[in-house]
Amino acid sequence: MRRLIGVAALLALAQSAAALDLRESWNLMQFQGPTFLSAGHERDAALENRAIGKSGLLPKIGITAFDNHINGTQKQPDLYGNNHTNDLNYASRGATLQLRQPLFNKQKMAEYRQGQYQADYGNAVFDGKAQDSAVRLAGRYFDVLLAHETAKLAAAKLNALNEQVASTQRRRELGDGTVTDVDEAVARRDLAQAELIEAQDSLVVAGRQLQEYIGEAPEQVATLQDNFPTPPLQPATLQEWIIRAGTDSPSIRARRLNVNTADEEVAKAKAGHWPTLDLVLGYTAADSETLSTQNQRNRYTSAGVELNIPLYSGGYVSARARQSVATRDQAEEDLNATREEIISGTTREFRSVQSGEARIHALEKAVISSERSLLSSKKGFLAGSSTNIDILNAQEQIFTARRDLFEAKLRYLLARLRLAANVGALGDDDIESVNGYLGPSLSF
Repeated sequence: MRRLIGVAALLALAQSAAALDLRESWNLMQFQGPTFLSAGHERDAALENRAIGKSGLLPKIGITAFDNHINGTQKQPDLYGNNHTNDLNYASRGATLQLRQPLFNKQKMAEYRQGQYQADYGNAVFDGKAQDSAVRLAGRYFDVLLAHETAKLAAAKLNALNEQVASTQRRRELGDGTVTDVDEAVARRDLAQAELIEAQDSLVVAGRQLQEYIGEAPEQVATLQDNFPTPPLQPATLQEWIIRAGTDSPSIRARRLNVNTADEEVAKAKAGHWPTLDLVLGYTAADSETLSTQNQRNRYTSAGVELNIPLYSGGYVSARARQSVATRDQAEEDLNATREEIISGTTREFRSVQSGEARIHALEKAVISSERSLLSSKKGFLAGSSTNIDILNAQEQIFTARRDLFEAKLRYLLARLRLAANVGALGDDDIESVNGYLGPSLSF
């Protein structure tokens, strides 16, 4: 995944007094979001597998020291069969420095290769989690925008229904309206009041869920601009996107590296049948006393090779090898399953982008048609060809169309981000592109 945002951008964000937008939310999440930081620590831990795997091929150096005091008695017969008792009271101390270097060890070689794969796996997992976090962040951000728009429309709907209630009551007082018209308007108004309360609760919850990702509560956010272009996808065909997903998807890369790691686990298990050869160098320094020697001092070095040939381990090595082969086969099937899942997800998001564009255009027309329908219903009511219920239905339709249009735009942008994430290409440019659709400021 391409590197996303530097420290300078974070400092600029801290100094900015503008409303929080998607790009700045992404900066904040990388800087202090616990979900993103957790993924970074997981990657750092995985990268240490390189050093861990390499360590098995490097020499091991250690020192063994001892300091013993012998205190006791010794009985020893002489030439005539008489026992003589001698007191034992002396010290023995020393240290040994040893270096051991593997010369031939197939298990350590497999662990070295396994460490490289595990580190690469950690990078792939981090790439996937980072891009998934970006998509989830966008989803949380868009939830705030949708909740705010829903609350705003609910409030406007309530005001319109209050006016309709007042209008029907005046008409009834003048003898033109009916009790049924008043009751219907009041019922719609009361329902709108309940919808507004629910929308306001949803807005509070959406704001708190966004805070989970960015680490602080936003005071203002940027919402959608009126201008909403829908450029064509690049590449333009589904097959090209599927090919990119098969090669660049972090999830597929991670599964492929997991298979490689499992292969090395098989090699490591089978290496239990092979001998090992080590170079061993040592230096010993010891001071001791015995009954026959006083202040004995030993200083010597040693050099040699040590061969270890396994003969029988109770069937452990063979069983471990069979277990590793089964685990490797499982990893291969997990790779196949992930590949199919990514292809399905890429297909779904590709179709969502294409159909989302058409749905936006259709809903834009629906909003215009609903506004005309409301105007016609009001004129018809004055002319006697429409009823109060027709006006209420037209008002309901226009607010529903406006909300559906706003939601369709958010879903379209989210689908573009998900499509990019599926193929492992979600980066700064995608975040910035979606951020370009934002502008007006909203306050909580």
